[in-house]
Amino acid sequence: MKGRDFLALTVGFNLLGGILAGLLVGYAFDRWFMEGLFKVKSFPFGLFFFFFIGIVSGFWNAYKDLRRL
Repeated sequence: MKGRDFLALTVGFNLLGGILAGLLVGYAFDRWFMEGLFKVKSFPFGLFFFFFIGIVSGFWNAYKDLRRL
């Protein structure tokens, strides 16, 4: 593989990693933090919030990598 192929792979992993990290953090925030500590049921809202944060961060990192191309 050449350097450009690795950069394209990095862009894909940034997108996927940002989205998955957002989902995992949102799920953990809702289930363990809000329900575990505060006994507040807010299941879909924290998950959606951090999911969108993950999407934005994934695209932002991919954009920065694509600018290097």
